[in-house]
Amino acid sequence: MTAVVESCAECGDPVRLSHPRPGPYLCDRHVVEGPAFFVDWPAFWERDRAEAEWIVPDVLARGRGHSIYAARKEGKSLLTLALVAASVSESTDVIGIYLDYEMGEDDLHERLSEMGYGPESDLSRLQYALLPALPPLDTKAGAEVLMSTIDAVQDRHPGCHPVVIIDTTSRAVSGDENSADTIRAFYRHTGLALKQRGATWARLDHAGKDADKGQRGSSAKGDDVDVVWRLRRTEDGVKLTRELSRMNWVPAEVTFHQSEMPLRFVRTSGGWPAGTAEVARLLDELEVAVEASTRAAFRTLSEAGEGRRAEIVRAAMKYRKHPEYTRDPPRDPPRGEVWDPPPDPHPGNGSSPAPDPPWDPAGPTSAGKGAVWGSRKGTHPGPPTWDDLERAENR
Repeated sequence: MTAVVESCAECGDPVRLSHPRPGPYLCDRHVVEGPAFFVDWPAFWERDRAEAEWIVPDVLARGRGHSIYAARKEGKSLLTLALVAASVSESTDVIGIYLDYEMGEDDLHERLSEMGYGPESDLSRLQYALLPALPPLDTKAGAEVLMSTIDAVQDRHPGCHPVVIIDTTSRAVSGDENSADTIRAFYRHTGLALKQRGATWARLDHAGKDADKGQRGSSAKGDDVDVVWRLRRTEDGVKLTRELSRMNWVPAEVTFHQSEMPLRFVRTSGGWPAGTAEVARLLDELEVAVEASTRAAFRTLSEAGEGRRAEIVRAAMKYRKHPEYTRDPPRDPPRGEVWDPPPDPHPGNGSSPAPDPPWDPAGPTSAGKGAVWGSRKGTHPGPPTWDDLERAENR
């Protein structure tokens, strides 16, 4: 492969790279002594880190490495495909690069069709490789080919953030899965290159014979990623349990309800940390805008003497946008006063009001809210809240 030549950020001398990577670049003379090698403290402290950035809310963190593992046939590939397909379909600044070492074309067609995708769907930003003939990713050759592939995809979609999925780890490497050296080699060649580029990536893996003891193979599989998720099947969906995280803003659990025809994954409230609803109500009382930044919410709570942990405030800001949250619940009138009830927005033909239309507890399908993943079809917006009734009265 032809070496890439860039310019030193300090002196302009040529810097030869084995593969493209983000700058700044330094020549041998400045690699240690040049200021670009060290942290720029003013810029370091100025950056707003209150906002956690997600590609998939609470599951795939932007620019981070992930491991998702489960017992066989628990649904890790199905969930991951649904999440990534929804992300690239609904966001114009994300591209998915999915390396599928297990399924064939008929399998993929069946799954996407069940999710409601078809010839009319725009999946141009989902670059899906079936049984890819790549060199092993625990080798230099495999990493270089993958990086070149990512470059080519980004050239076709400039400005888009890459999300790379490796499904599954054991089939993408050549070394012994039980050897820590294999996983370290994967990180040295591929994982580190993805991280240097700022890509979001995840590798899927199987649980061991005893699922309670973690991923199959070497314990080093948890050392080279930022988040480790264990997936378990539930009665009506799946649950992701955080087993490891370098960041304190990753939730402990994320649960999804799985529905059929079309197949989709609906985020449920099982993953909200304790105290989320209380802080959401408090933010409403303090008149913090729903679209305000998390930093603004922190500041307002602190000024009001109601400081809370970062995890709870972030969760509360998300919860206020969730379909199941009712901002202003019905309240009793002050003593001695009688309020006329607002009119029924669904009046019947007779003296009794008509029943409410069927309610889909999934709520809206806006993936931007982290509510529904894997479906292109809409649902009923949910039962009327007190806000809805008041708006009907004011018409």
